[in-house]
Amino acid sequence: MEKLVQTQGILRFLGLSLLLSACGGSALLADEPGTPNKIASESIAPVASSTAAPAGDFSAHGPQSPFQKEALKKSPSFQAKRWTGTLGAYETNIQYDYAGGSSQNLGNGQNGRIDEEYLDVRDTFMRHTLLVFLAQGGFEFEHQGFNAPSGALVPDRLDKLDADIALDTHWSEKDLLHIEARPGFYTDFQGAGWNAINAPIDVGYTRVVSDYFQWVLGGNFNSWRSSRFLGAPGFRWQINDRWKVKAYMPTPDIEYYARPDLTLTLGGDFRGESYRVGPHFGDSNGHPGLNSALVDYQEIRIGPGFSWNVRPLIEINFMAGYMVGRQYDFHPEGVVLNGSGSPFVSVAVHALFKFPGEPLVIPQRTDVSIHNILSYF
Repeated sequence: MEKLVQTQGILRFLGLSLLLSACGGSALLADEPGTPNKIASESIAPVASSTAAPAGDFSAHGPQSPFQKEALKKSPSFQAKRWTGTLGAYETNIQYDYAGGSSQNLGNGQNGRIDEEYLDVRDTFMRHTLLVFLAQGGFEFEHQGFNAPSGALVPDRLDKLDADIALDTHWSEKDLLHIEARPGFYTDFQGAGWNAINAPIDVGYTRVVSDYFQWVLGGNFNSWRSSRFLGAPGFRWQINDRWKVKAYMPTPDIEYYARPDLTLTLGGDFRGESYRVGPHFGDSNGHPGLNSALVDYQEIRIGPGFSWNVRPLIEINFMAGYMVGRQYDFHPEGVVLNGSGSPFVSVAVHALFKFPGEPLVIPQRTDVSIHNILSYF
């Protein structure tokens, strides 16, 4: 429990709540358009899907080794494919986690053990418009079940059901901006009703320094959270054909390409979101001040994993390790419940499908006209 308390300063500095989406939630990091590089999905997430989603990130420019060419063929970049091919696409991510029983402060002088089941389903439709924009829209359902005993101040479940509305744009080959809003219900589904609607906003900027190094600056605004704005810088560095460092939130890791279609990882998973509990939550647990209260939930995970492209643009992501700890912070009421760590396992399926149609063709700057722009509606 002391470990979790010690990590809070680091957690806030790194910007825990930059979780995307789910990833699909879109990630705050995006690579050079046309450069093969997968990104963490995002979930952010509170993502977005918090399984570390590794990536075959090899430049499509300049000389390539035989291994790079094979990796581009078997593990193409999700991010690059979003920007190339036909105008429309559909992306899906399904993830299931289980964290074993861990010691938890349950409030009211109680301590006990709770486990956690996690399910995330995220579907996104996207379309190119006005040459340099990628519009995205979809939905996400995320469920966390804790099997909390009766009388505990720990919610038995925390869920979100939200729309995923995002816009990506790149005005040059070296600059990419991502803006995402996630309006929806963030609640324990115990009668909070319309009061459970929130709309966090994510913004991320990526600068491509070279084919092998990019830096990113991301931020998240959440009016319910105790710290309304959190931000963090980061970078991605492709060291050589086999090794890569992704030092950005929410899933920093080190990756090693064992095969062109298989990437091994070692890293972390920072999760967090804000919720509103039901109007009788406090009454039923002997603490009426917590009726309709806001709670910030967060946890930290570390461990190894892998990403296996069973076929191009369809991958299985796996991660197992140790959850360092979790925290429920009813910050308006000053009630903080810390828990210790436990083992966990996570598996996810991530896929991207391009719709049939005419291939996307970006004209040269000298060829851009009103006719070109209107043709992308």
